[in-house]
Amino acid sequence: MSYIIIALLIVVTIIFGKTATKLGFSEVVGQLLSGIILGSSVLNIVHPTSLIHLLSEIGIFILMLNSGMESDIKEMRKYIKASTLIAIMGVIVPAVSFPIAFMLLGYTLKVSLFAGVVFSATSISITLAVLAEQKKLATPMGAIILSAAVLDDIIALIAVTLFSVFIGGGALGVGSLLPLIAFAMGILLRKVSFSEQLAQGLNWMGSWLFYPIFFGSIGLGIALQDLNNKLLPIMIFSILAIITKFFGSLIGAKLSGLNKTVAQAIGAGMISRGEMALVITQIGISSHLIGDAASAEFIVAIIISTIVAPILMKPLFSKVN
Repeated sequence: MSYIIIALLIVVTIIFGKTATKLGFSEVVGQLLSGIILGSSVLNIVHPTSLIHLLSEIGIFILMLNSGMESDIKEMRKYIKASTLIAIMGVIVPAVSFPIAFMLLGYTLKVSLFAGVVFSATSISITLAVLAEQKKLATPMGAIILSAAVLDDIIALIAVTLFSVFIGGGALGVGSLLPLIAFAMGILLRKVSFSEQLAQGLNWMGSWLFYPIFFGSIGLGIALQDLNNKLLPIMIFSILAIITKFFGSLIGAKLSGLNKTVAQAIGAGMISRGEMALVITQIGISSHLIGDAASAEFIVAIIISTIVAPILMKPLFSKVN
């Protein structure tokens, strides 16, 4: 029976993901919504199990491995000054702003600090999709955004690993270290002769099996009925997620000498949190850094930033020659 449930989760999640893409949204958004609908929030058909958790962990590993394999270190070096300043400012502003906002709203110090780590990340895949659509992927701006996003994610992965070890009680399990290890392995595997074929195979396996389970399972953990009294915090976190990354990255771009138009486009390109923020949230859940209630608020804010980001990116990218 458990295999039938998992098959149902995979099929529905893939359908929702593809539908979201057709409607102009991120595939991740559709996959998350499928979990919410199948879970306790709506239909109450699929529930989290140990097998779903295991398959989700495999999904995280493949996702991070592929992210590492897609990270071109040589290309990043060409724009190291700009991408480093953008990444650093894009991390510092949310890393400082979110803990302050969370603590003012009554959250514990641990959850507040962890929020700063989660919302420091940037989604590479969603930014890639919009850059490709606008034919800006092979431009200096595209290279700078992707380099900065990769650096953002490396910083966020190191931060969450250190956080879970030193603040989260010293948990060194799969949830704490595996994403960082997988990312590093991906960077190393990029150098082997068969890396392109390996990446294609892993991406196919992930897209049709493990990624839908991972993103769908995150949706399963959200109980919308428990968020009625959390609408104001969620609105605040969502707005903060957008403005902190936009202005942090924009400041970094301006400091590196880029003009206003390009700086604004880069700021928009760094907004989306998507899969990386979800991976870090999942690490927080696995390491018992945050509970189910707080994680649901994180995830809803991540979804909103992921929906808004492409809407802002497209007009700003089109202004850049």
